Amino acid sequence: MKILLLVGGSRAGVDFFHSLIDGHSQILQFPGYLVINENFYRIFNLNDISKIPNEFISQYPHFFNSKKNKVERHHKLGKKRNKFFIVNKKKFTKSFFAFMKNKNSKFDILLALHAAYELAKGKKIKNKKIILVNTHIIDYTNKFIHFMNIKNIEIIHTIRNPLSALSSPIKNWLNYKNGKYFLFDALFYHLDLVYKGLNRLRSLKKKVFVVQLEKLHKENKKVMKDFCRLFKIRFENCLKKSTYHNLEWWGDEISGKFINGVNKNFKATYDKSLFFRRDISFFEFLAEDIINNYGYNFSHSLKRKYFFNFFPMKCEIIVWKNILKNRGILIIFLIPYYYLKRLVFINKFSLRKIHFPYSIGAK
Repeated sequence: MKILLLVGGSRAGVDFFHSLIDGHSQILQFPGYLVINENFYRIFNLNDISKIPNEFISQYPHFFNSKKNKVERHHKLGKKRNKFFIVNKKKFTKSFFAFMKNKNSKFDILLALHAAYELAKGKKIKNKKIILVNTHIIDYTNKFIHFMNIKNIEIIHTIRNPLSALSSPIKNWLNYKNGKYFLFDALFYHLDLVYKGLNRLRSLKKKVFVVQLEKLHKENKKVMKDFCRLFKIRFENCLKKSTYHNLEWWGDEISGKFINGVNKNFKATYDKSLFFRRDISFFEFLAEDIINNYGYNFSHSLKRKYFFNFFPMKCEIIVWKNILKNRGILIIFLIPYYYLKRLVFINKFSLRKIHFPYSIGAK
């Protein structure tokens, strides 16, 4: 059975793609991402197998009662946004033990957890071909691959237009709860993810595919049919619907909007008020190969090529002001550190040429 890891780009629809896979009869999956850290490792390292189900339930209670997952709005599912799902914990535990009989490898445990969850939902586990694991971020993906040590792993990485990929998290996270969660490291994280995400995934030595958010909306059927072709599974109608546990999903709380399903009129846009003109030229020069390879359009002429952007960028200044507002004047001493970090690591010379992964739906 193939393990397919789902990894998000910067606000690039990773959970949206996950919601389209929901309910496919040949795929095992949980309704959310796994946090790959010491707690996750503990599930697989327990000497007493009988403790594994309870450990898993304690780490992921929102998989069993979606009212607990408010950030992803799994407490507001369904047409009227008033539904949620419950998965029977006792049935999950009983099914896990039945499936784990005479097995003890990490893969066995991973498969048993997924199979038990599917049975606890009241579904069948015959004819499954894929375990889809939403590892969500590259760091978790790296840790999962090295810890599990499973050969049959491939990766899907969601991306979007680079400027949109920068604009969306800055704008949304600054608006979410008055911006208190969007600090220095968050801005650097998204800059690094947009420009070096594919490099980092390629270094994991696994086969990588790309899903472009724009195509996922505008050419949905083509993308999902190609996904089925690549992974040798049936095309099913659920692949056209954005759901969790077959209940309509309306996007996460960070977006600030309720949006369900495929949008054929989806456009790649960005908020110009977040960038100086030289910032846009710099960003598009950094992303030149990505833009050309995946068919995006340039917003500005590349007559001036900024290998470094030595001056503070407008988005940086906006984030610095937000941090001072939320954390006080003492945090000003961190500004030079993150400014220099950005200069050293986010520039044209720090990027290396790669063979870009195939974009699902390109054929």
